[in-house]
Amino acid sequence: MTSFGVNAAGMTDQGRIRRMNMDCFLVNRTLNLYAVADGIESAPYSEMASRMAVEQLEKMIKELDFSNDATPPFDDHPGLPLQARALKYAFREVNRVIHEFSKTDRKYNGMGTTLTAIWIDQGRVYVSHVGDSRAYLIRRDMPQHLTSDHTSLSDRSPDRARDIEQYEEIMHTSEHELSRAIGINPDVQVQLAGGASAVGDHFVLCTDGLYGQLRDFEIVEIATKNTPQLACRKLIHAANQAGGKDNVAVVVVSLE
Repeated sequence: MTSFGVNAAGMTDQGRIRRMNMDCFLVNRTLNLYAVADGIESAPYSEMASRMAVEQLEKMIKELDFSNDATPPFDDHPGLPLQARALKYAFREVNRVIHEFSKTDRKYNGMGTTLTAIWIDQGRVYVSHVGDSRAYLIRRDMPQHLTSDHTSLSDRSPDRARDIEQYEEIMHTSEHELSRAIGINPDVQVQLAGGASAVGDHFVLCTDGLYGQLRDFEIVEIATKNTPQLACRKLIHAANQAGGKDNVAVVVVSLE
């Protein structure tokens, strides 16, 4: 059990330009499991991939056996906390399920999605991530990026912002071209993070349709000055007011 109250909400919106919504979110207050997923726009049936990702993640975490006499299937990296290993295992299983499903019919070939999740358990938060959706920790009004964007440009030159224009011109690579996603390959490398939580912490999970339209300080202001439900509504409204160029999924979690 956590030593604080958890208030959370999630919301998704099609935006002002896209013809369909490929973003999904998960809010499970019983498990304290929260996630967002963004289907790959250029791939077929990716709205199905994002929905499958959050549904399968919830199912797998719910069914894991953490009893003392259980033999967990996630025995790699024994130095990591059990919950972090469980999240990594669940992400790899979600990847496997979607990848295998994509091979059942040619029309599903290439379907894929991002997936970013946090799991709050016993006063600590565990983060698992693949793709370019994001998880933020806001503590004392200061935002911290808990995830890295898995994009071709970010992977190649993470500290060379001055060369972005040159890289895009020469390499023809968008900064949002994913270098890692759920469902594309038989296995996937999963980014993990975690640490102690505190009363007053806020977590924001969002797809690129939100952070691509709003600056960090705008996300902080809205997320910390409103209830999670109202914050989600205001964040989506602000993204749409700024152009609404993409679908948005956002989850706001407040520790009270």
